[in-house]
Amino acid sequence: MPKARRGSSLNDVEGKMRRRPVDWRRYSKAVHTAQGNLPRYEHPVVLTIALSVLLTLAGIQLLQTLGVRVGSAVSDLGGQIVGALPKAQEAQLVIGEEKVTISVAPIFEGIPDFTKTNELPITGRIPSFAVAAGRQIAVAVNGHNVGTFPIGADGRFGGAPITLQDGTNIVTATLVEGATEIAATSQTVVVKRTPPVLTITRPRSGDTLDGPDVIIEGKTEAGAEVTVNDRPLRPNPDGTFTERLTPPVGPLSLTVLARDKAGNETKTQLSLTVKQASQATAGTVLAVGLDRAKVRPGETVVAKIVATENGLPKADVGVTLQVGVFTVGTYRTDAAGVAIVGFAAPDHEIDDVAVVVLGGGVSARAILTVSTK
Repeated sequence: MPKARRGSSLNDVEGKMRRRPVDWRRYSKAVHTAQGNLPRYEHPVVLTIALSVLLTLAGIQLLQTLGVRVGSAVSDLGGQIVGALPKAQEAQLVIGEEKVTISVAPIFEGIPDFTKTNELPITGRIPSFAVAAGRQIAVAVNGHNVGTFPIGADGRFGGAPITLQDGTNIVTATLVEGATEIAATSQTVVVKRTPPVLTITRPRSGDTLDGPDVIIEGKTEAGAEVTVNDRPLRPNPDGTFTERLTPPVGPLSLTVLARDKAGNETKTQLSLTVKQASQATAGTVLAVGLDRAKVRPGETVVAKIVATENGLPKADVGVTLQVGVFTVGTYRTDAAGVAIVGFAAPDHEIDDVAVVVLGGGVSARAILTVSTK
């Protein structure tokens, strides 16, 4: 029988050992024995947490110390920067979600745009948060200092009147603290001491006029107000004006007054006589109607003029159309007693402008409003 090779015998033995099953009880016992021989180590969870807490507290303390020092240094630097800048001229106030800027500039109170006197009292106020010790209001006229006023605890200031020159003056009030100007405000005041010019073009004092209407026309300076017997009227931008009255027959006294923006007044009085219309023209009647009672400046308006006599159309009557103090033209009625006239409305706003028709010794009128609204 041939001999087995050594290598083959070992392989066979190892193969048999690998194939032999291991008893689980022996394996479990061996594992427990091995675990018992290993050194024991406990995980330091509590120690780790404690160490982390200590390190955190130490870091916070360090940051607080450094923060106080850095914050103090930044605060000192900020104070130096703010001290070097000009004083604040406004403050921020939050109302709801909106930021509102409140200026500390002085506010004039009761200062007119026009005056007829050279002496002007100065009054005003500043916001209460701008009131501080050492602050005053310096007032200048046309760049020249004219006085300094103290500021009350409520922010109001005022004092002796300042002197203005005739014509245009620029009055400036400046909030100052020592030599530092904090905020300023200015207002233009015009001194006008001469009364407005007033010219009456018609009628003339002493005239005897046919009734029933009396027309007053004249001119004053632009911007002046005019009244006729205390009844206000609105002049045109160039100062021209017209007014129509229907007084009773007999003596008529008229007072025409013009007042400028400064309060200067010019007054003219007229003594007139109003008589009945002559019999020759008593039967003629005029009427005027407008296609629109309200238009925009410069728009075209159509006037229909009708002449009748004893209730019947009257042809070939010469009629003159006036808008305010301006004459549009002279026309003649047709066989139906009608004249159609187109004209441009005034190029400015005016509440009531008279559209007047004159002819045959009688007159008629309509009212036109010129507005951009």
